[in-house]
Amino acid sequence: MNTITAREVVHNFSDVAARVAAGEELTVTRYGKPVLKLVQLPPRELSDADQAALIQKALSFRMTRPYGKAFQRSDAYEA
Repeated sequence: MNTITAREVVHNFSDVAARVAAGEELTVTRYGKPVLKLVQLPPRELSDADQAALIQKALSFRMTRPYGKAFQRSDAYEA
């Protein structure tokens, strides 16, 4: 069982997050007692309907924007 202190989590969050993202399970301790467990979330699968909607939105976006125009952040949202 891999343990890490709450202080280490606060001061080295990026490193801890990378370890957990790589599949390592960590138990966080506070004053020597375990208080929580950090585990990687399972990958999120898109439903067929959601995937089709994203593809349709991407295709319609490309077909409706002129190529010579500079991209603006507002272009990504529907008017």
